[in-house]
Amino acid sequence: MRRMLFLVLAACAFVPAAARAADFEPDPRAVQRYGPAYRYPQAGWIVLHIEGEPYERGVQHGRLLASEIAAHVRCFAATQNPKSPAEGWKQTRTLANALFLRRYDKEYLEEMKGIADGASAAGAKFEGRAIDLVDVVALNAWPEIDTLDSALEATPTELEGKKFTIAEAPKPATVDKPMRCSAFAATGPATKDGKIVFGHITMFGLYPSSFYNVWLDVKPTKGHRVLMQTYPAGIQSGLDYYMNDAGILVSETTIKQTRFDVKGMALASRIRKALQYGDSIDRVVELLKEDNNGLYTNEWLIADVKTNEIAMFELGTHKTKLYRSSKNEWYGGTEGFYWGCNNTKDLDVRLETIPSVDDRPASMVFRPSDRDKTWLRLYDKYKGKIDADFGKLAFTTPPLAAFHSVDAKFTTTDMAKELKTWALFGPPLGRTWQPTFEDKQRFPEIQPLVGNPWAVLHANPPPVVKSNGPTVVDLNLTLGGGRAGFGGGSGAFGGGGDSEPPEPPVTWHGTVLPKTDADTWLATAFANYERVVAQEKGVTRRPGPRAGGAAGAMASGTDKDSLLVSLFAYRSDYELGIRAGKETPLSQTTADVRSDAWHRIASGKGVLLLNELRSEMGSETFDKMMEGFGRDNAGKAVTTAQFKASAEKAAGKKLDDFFDAWLNKTGLPATKTEIGTPKSVFSVLSFLNEEEDTLIVYGTADEENINREAAEALQKALRERHSNYTIPIRTDVSVTDEELKTHHIVLVGRPDSNRVVAKWREALPIQFGPQSFVVQKDAYANAESGVIAAAENPANKRYSVVVAAGLNAASTLRTVPRLGGVRRSAEVVIFRKEGMPRYLVMPDKQVLPKVE
Repeated sequence: MRRMLFLVLAACAFVPAAARAADFEPDPRAVQRYGPAYRYPQAGWIVLHIEGEPYERGVQHGRLLASEIAAHVRCFAATQNPKSPAEGWKQTRTLANALFLRRYDKEYLEEMKGIADGASAAGAKFEGRAIDLVDVVALNAWPEIDTLDSALEATPTELEGKKFTIAEAPKPATVDKPMRCSAFAATGPATKDGKIVFGHITMFGLYPSSFYNVWLDVKPTKGHRVLMQTYPAGIQSGLDYYMNDAGILVSETTIKQTRFDVKGMALASRIRKALQYGDSIDRVVELLKEDNNGLYTNEWLIADVKTNEIAMFELGTHKTKLYRSSKNEWYGGTEGFYWGCNNTKDLDVRLETIPSVDDRPASMVFRPSDRDKTWLRLYDKYKGKIDADFGKLAFTTPPLAAFHSVDAKFTTTDMAKELKTWALFGPPLGRTWQPTFEDKQRFPEIQPLVGNPWAVLHANPPPVVKSNGPTVVDLNLTLGGGRAGFGGGSGAFGGGGDSEPPEPPVTWHGTVLPKTDADTWLATAFANYERVVAQEKGVTRRPGPRAGGAAGAMASGTDKDSLLVSLFAYRSDYELGIRAGKETPLSQTTADVRSDAWHRIASGKGVLLLNELRSEMGSETFDKMMEGFGRDNAGKAVTTAQFKASAEKAAGKKLDDFFDAWLNKTGLPATKTEIGTPKSVFSVLSFLNEEEDTLIVYGTADEENINREAAEALQKALRERHSNYTIPIRTDVSVTDEELKTHHIVLVGRPDSNRVVAKWREALPIQFGPQSFVVQKDAYANAESGVIAAAENPANKRYSVVVAAGLNAASTLRTVPRLGGVRRSAEVVIFRKEGMPRYLVMPDKQVLPKVE
């Protein structure tokens, strides 16, 4: 226990004082805009700004979060009925339509209509139909639907206390509504400066938790600007952490459910109205009480940074209790401090949780929970010293930071006046919450929840940057035909799924054998190059969109990339061979059972030789010659001289100079297709040939916990790939210069999180931005995108360096282990949010053979 407390306090020491927090400025490539609205990623959050009239701001919201809204509907539908989500959602829609849709202020109905229309216009669908208003209302009614059963149990039927002649049948056990939060508000004698410190943490289920990472900034035409933690399509918080530009802070913790008033207004409407039109504690309380339906019963913590007053408001259905610091009203003698953790403090409100005192006995006595006791211990220890650091201390202290905690937020008077808050999305203690096998069976789209670093969220607009730079290719406001929000390929710790393309049709036949070691190049390249040519023919014969289905259509960019990757694998193999051993000309190849460097040189250079020979002879002549040579010599040992004679006969000319340059000299001859001097010849898989000379190095400058998890997952994936060799792991601060110089290095993390990546970034075939990366002429800025890239080790060109990273913590955890499942020797592998991996080489930096 003492060790745990030490670790928590040590963690807190790394949180900078709130007053010194620099404003985050997003990478311009990562900002998506729709009119005056925008969104960008920040430390696992989606920061979303909308403004204007109700319908206009709703459309902005729907357009910018269309993918996430569609996925959120699928999530809610699956949790309602895992076996038949469509049926579950149909019933939920009926319930939302009957009980809630007509219980919203008109302004918020218009906003939700705009959300639905905007999402639909961007392609958001559920079960083949466009998202509509009822879908959005149902998402906003989720907390109330979730508590409806408990509310009905507490609502009188007028039969309570009566006796009947026939014994009552046993009732099924009732399940209490979920209790999900802890919160605090401190001021005056409890705080270091006499001002407010205010915070909230949530417990929730894994699948829906992933959607509560939206930091929504609403700037309405009428009323106050409101900022809140929410979810895709939310007009309210749902996890209930708010601030507005009138200096009001609001959070809540759920308490035992009171009865349901069907005539009351929906909570989502009332709480949003309270923040948008409330400028004092009195006004917020008044708007929350007005036409209360009683569902999702809460203990609200409210603060006014204009006066540094705090309040605790327990809101039952018809009973309420308000405590105010201005009246020196404290519960449990905690002067200057209110706390909440799902435990109703007021007796009258507790009495509303049962239908009648004349019915079956129920205990109405307040009993402090383990979280109550923890809050009081923290208060007793830090009274008069509470400041911004207290927020992180509290929210990294079990059981306040419970196993199922999914976030943490806190702010101060000074920060709130600038509309700023500290916030962390993901498990506050940093460990990743992994779905169980049963979770995956019930919810196929469920994802792990990673712990992100602390961040300061604010309301400052991102700068508008006009640039003619690379085109961002992984951000799109219009959804494709697939299931938005979830990409293909392997999961967080998956190694498989990134396989070779299917075997293409045969181009020439015959297996030839080497007469001597010097003919090794011919026997290996004869087989290997056939697959490359067959792949090319399969591409060029594929019907193209402008060719009317005719043969010979041009290869697409992706097809050309695939062909280049196939050829690059042999170039990379050759280069690894000459760096691992001494190169000899192909005509002097000598087999060595204690090394495979000679074989890499012969087989790799042999493919490049045949590719250049095909360019020299013409593809049709070459392919016909190869078919004849293979048919005539199938199963026979052949010599290089025989092959040379066959090629000269088919070409109708002598090829002495060509074969002399390729066979009798070291290095690669100049080719007709030379593009430039190669900067790197290593692939992302080169290190696998020398795992005993490889280190994994993860970054500690930021996202340290996730980088470590990703490194360990990669280590496991590589061990299980085949060799059972465990590659050692180092941190970016513990790895020595000598180790960097004498190993292949696999780096985990972006330049902002890994110091070695930052030092070596100029050597990479890609360019990292603050929240993006650029490959050739394309930029990738979706927070879910990831990349793996290889280069020469700047400390020693004998070895390679591979960088594996995502654009946020979650994508890093997904991307890095996938290196263990890569099957193609590319220089760069890109993992987008949706679709299969993209394998690339950098033709502007390589001497690469021609692809016709």
